[in-house]
Amino acid sequence: MKVIFVAGIHAVGKSTACQAISDKLGIPHFSASQIIKGERSSAVDEKSKLVADVDDNQRLLIQGVSRILESGRFLLDGHFTMRRKSDGGLEAIHVDVFRKLHVGGVVLYTDHPEAISNRMHARDGVLQPIELLRSHQDEEIAHAKHVTKTLSVPLVMLQAFDIEGAENAMRSWAT
Repeated sequence: MKVIFVAGIHAVGKSTACQAISDKLGIPHFSASQIIKGERSSAVDEKSKLVADVDDNQRLLIQGVSRILESGRFLLDGHFTMRRKSDGGLEAIHVDVFRKLHVGGVVLYTDHPEAISNRMHARDGVLQPIELLRSHQDEEIAHAKHVTKTLSVPLVMLQAFDIEGAENAMRSWAT
């Protein structure tokens, strides 16, 4: 398994979990936005987290991941759904993107929308309505299930910051 996709909505703790797992298991970690920025700067507005062109960003992500894949297995933290900059609506990332990313396993983090809102406000200074976060997380979960079922890829759903659960899943996938 080359790419272990660690997913969830913004401020659910993906990067924190990935860093801890990377340190413990020695698996390199990249965020989707980091790779996209490496391919083209200003792809994502850091403050609002809204995306101007979801499809173009996914093309850049696939391009960047293809380069990284040459060096072996890694953690990729990202999303199954994104908010569009144009209208704030949710857009599901197409299944083919995950196929082209060579995703071999998915860890999906979830949390209470109130906790996510508090982290987002502390981190980014943005206060999102709880119901908006709840509906986004519900869509993220539904699309994660759809993608993993379509690609026959293992999915482990965990509560935010469950590092041990993610490590156990990744160890089982490596065997």
